[in-house]
Parts: sequence; C-alpha cells; structure tokens
Amino acid sequence: MRGVIIPVLAAFLCSATAAIAANAPDPSTEKLRALIKTIPPLPAERVDIKVDPRVKLEGISSIAADKAGNIYVLHRPTTPDGDPVVVLDPAGKLIRSWGRGMYKTPHGIRIDAEGNVWTVDANTSDVYKFTAEGKKLLEIKVGGVPDPKREFCGATDVAFAPNGSIYIGDGYCNGRVLEYKADGTKVKEWGKRGTGPGEFNNVHGIALGPDGNLYVADRENGRLQWFDLNGKFLGERQFGGQFYNITFDAKGNMYAATHAKGVSLDEEFNLLKFDFKSGRILGKIEVRAHEVGVGADGTILPATRSERLVIYRQK
Repeated sequence: MRGVIIPVLAAFLCSATAAIAANAPDPSTEKLRALIKTIPPLPAERVDIKVDPRVKLEGISSIAADKAGNIYVLHRPTTPDGDPVVVLDPAGKLIRSWGRGMYKTPHGIRIDAEGNVWTVDANTSDVYKFTAEGKKLLEIKVGGVPDPKREFCGATDVAFAPNGSIYIGDGYCNGRVLEYKADGTKVKEWGKRGTGPGEFNNVHGIALGPDGNLYVADRENGRLQWFDLNGKFLGERQFGGQFYNITFDAKGNMYAATHAKGVSLDEEFNLLKFDFKSGRILGKIEVRAHEVGVGADGTILPATRSERLVIYRQK
C-alpha cells in the first residue's frame, strides 16, 4: 500500500507546486506596478468625442491628428459596409472615411510631415500611403507572414525619417524592423524573435525620436529599445509588464503605453509622459492605449481598442 501512496502523494505535490507557480506574480509586472505607483497623474482634461453624424466605431486600434487638429481614427468594423479609416474635425464632426474592403486587421495609423496618411494591416502586413483625402499613393507589401490564417501575424506600425526612409515594425510573428525607400523599395531589415539586445517579442510600436534615432516598443519583453537608422543597437530601458506603444510630440516629449500582464485591457493600462532629455516620467493617465498619437497642440490620442473615442487635452 505504501508503494501506491508515495507516487500519488508525489503527483499531488507536483500539481500543487505548479498551481502555486501559475498564480505567482509575474516579476516583470511587479516591477512595472512598483514604477507606476511612483508616478503622479498628468494634468489633462478627458474629452469624450461623439461622432456627428453618428458612425459606429469598433475596436479603435490607432489614432493620429494632422496639423489642423483633425482626428484620423483607424478601427475594426465588423460589418462589410464599414470604413476602417474615419476622419473627424476636432469637435467630432465627420469629414470623410475610406478603406472599405482593404483591410483584414487594421492596426496602425500615422501621419507624415507632408500630411500623408499611412496605415498598417496586422494580418496581411500591407502598408498603405494615402493623401489626407484618402487617395492611395503607395502600397508596400511587407510579405513573409508565417501564418496568414492568424488574425495577428504581421506588421504593426510605421515611422518616417527626414531623408524619406520608411521604417516598418513587423512585430507579431517575425519580430523585426524593415527599412524602405520613399518609393517603397526595400533597403534592409534587422531583428528576430528573442529577448537579447536587438531582438524582439512583438515590435508593437516604433517612432523616430528627436535625436534622430529609432525607438521600438518591444511589447511582450516589457521594454523600450533604440537604434540608429542603420539598425545598430544603442540601448534599452526595461519597464516590465507589456510596453505597448511609443510616440513623440512636437516638443520632443515621449509618450508610452504600458500594461500589466495577466489582467484584462480594462485594468492597469497607463499612458506615461517623459521628459526626453532627462528620461524623467512627468505623469500618467490611466487609460487603455493600444497605440497612441499626439496632436500638434499636445492633445493626447489613446486608441482604446473599444468603441470609446477619447482624447486628453493637457493643462
């Protein structure tokens, strides 16, 4: 009988140990939580935008603003008659929309220095360049999607260099950054899946910093990495949890979206503002921010991955 009890007891102890380990706090998330507690709220007024006339926004994935303050929303319509790109004036009045039938998983939207609108599809890895009126100017097919059947297996974000080069984050399956010429010709790529310097576990956001370097939000590794425009690794900063997205405002301040691992998107999502020169965190806003944009006047544009379109006007 004793010979039967010992294996059963051993199996019970192993399963109990596994259960405890599964419920143990994630060390990287605990690091992020400790940091968030030290950051004061950012003085900003929340404004809930109501679209007029009403447009059903679903799963808002990314938001950008042009120099006039018009808001460009990229969302994920669930019906075939929905346009993924919706353009509003600062008060929410509908100006135009486009993109019906062009996307499988709309993911990122950015506006370049000339006012052109760029979007990224996280399923097909197609990157489109439009005029502000929605006329398509360029299409870049990144390719190399390991599993096209997966909803998220492709590119995520796009950034622009002063020399006209375009940088695309191909984050979900490949873990790489690609450079293209202004005409869409591929120049090079770097990165792979991993945790080391210059490796990524989901390139979820990229942006050009005021110092001319490229900054990459390495989401599941919970860190920020930065590179020169040739792809040389220059440094990293570990935050823990999930480090979702990054952008810069006209004054060079840096904004980043962070989230704890293992909780819903409705919990522990924070948007942080940094003084870029010192690296000091100036404040936080508790809001879902799948991706984040900043208007020319400093208005913060978090994409909530929901139907809620909110902006924050800084005081």
